Amino acid sequence: MNSKIEKFFMSESAFIVLMAMICSGVFAGSSLFLEYRVGFLNGVSISVMLEEAVKTGVYTALIGYTGGFLFARILEGPLVGILDIGGGVMTGVGGGMPALFLSMGLDVLIKNFWVSLIVGALIGIVLSCIILVIRKLMPNGYGTMGTEIMVGAGNTIGTWFGPMLLISAITFDLYAGLGAMLGAVICHRKKSPIIGGITLGAMIVGYVAYLLGLTTLGIGV
Repeated sequence: MNSKIEKFFMSESAFIVLMAMICSGVFAGSSLFLEYRVGFLNGVSISVMLEEAVKTGVYTALIGYTGGFLFARILEGPLVGILDIGGGVMTGVGGGMPALFLSMGLDVLIKNFWVSLIVGALIGIVLSCIILVIRKLMPNGYGTMGTEIMVGAGNTIGTWFGPMLLISAITFDLYAGLGAMLGAVICHRKKSPIIGGITLGAMIVGYVAYLLGLTTLGIGV
């Protein structure tokens, strides 16, 4: 059973499914941010740029800035074998795509939460297919054996982000902090980078606690 699961996660189909899920969540997070000012899965600078663009109706700077990140990561992914969620998805899909649709007058694609989930998934499918096609077109010796999805920075300094994320999760919410610590411990025991464990642990435990009514997760604060 484990071998089948591992085989699936190492397949191109899994990459497409994971990209669809990630982009759906990030894009829908931007939808929540535009409507309720919560849920934005991006940096403060991008949120400020998006708010200012919506206020002024001028999206050129935001599209150019975030589009550059997305384009670079799409080309980089097949070469280095890693797709950085930060620059590729959070910045490009979470900031650039909403700005692009809003500039075209397609507000319903981003301002309707349920529609944004579907649109985000479709964006993830398209991006993953483009990355896989580029990888297949690479000459022998230049492409990598596969493309993985990485949470965090695209360089070795990302190793030091773990404690910072852990502290942020603890100060944000008790249950999110407990989940982050649990995820960090599991990844540390498996000798894996703790950033992914912290992020997933905080999201899963924090959301379960929210559904049980144990916390508000800062909503409305």
